Amino acid sequence: MAVTRESIWKAADELDAEGIRPTLAAVRKRIGSGSYTTISEAMAEWKARKEAGARIEHEPAPPEIAERVGNLAAEIWTVARAAADQALAGERQAMEAERAELRAQATEAAELADTLTEESDKLRAELDGLRGAQAERDKLADELAELKRKTAAEVHRAMEKATAKDNEAIEARKNERAAIERAGRAEGQAQALKEQLADLTAALKPSKGGRA
Repeated sequence: MAVTRESIWKAADELDAEGIRPTLAAVRKRIGSGSYTTISEAMAEWKARKEAGARIEHEPAPPEIAERVGNLAAEIWTVARAAADQALAGERQAMEAERAELRAQATEAAELADTLTEESDKLRAELDGLRGAQAERDKLADELAELKRKTAAEVHRAMEKATAKDNEAIEARKNERAAIERAGRAEGQAQALKEQLADLTAALKPSKGGRA
């Protein structure tokens, strides 16, 4: 909902009636939102109207004086009023200059407050983005750690398998050498038996001139 001057004036009137000084921050808090620049401009008009109303209440001459003194009192009042108005005009001019200076300072302060609010919102958004990036980085770090753990486990299992294969190969080579050694011994034994058989065969043959 857009913030209007009427809503700002209403909030200022309520705060003033409650005995609370209607500062820019207090008015903004009461209406719930709004730019400090807009509130500052509306509050300048509200203060001017309030001061004008206060002067109007004190400007008329007291009725009892006019009734008792008559025309002379009216003339005296007119002269006094003119002198007072002249003095008041100077005071009003000085007050208006001071009010203009204060209004300029208030406008500058309001613009600064709006700028700081925008920067605060921007920084808050950037902080939320950094928090999201931090969460994503933590998630990726956890996934990387889990991947490293699984990879290390797989490497360990592969090394165990390779070690087992090496042990099997070593055992197979031992068995192969043993078989070769056994085959060599068997071949030697067979050769010895062949030689023994040849000797025995030669011994059993009859010599020449002997009996059949």
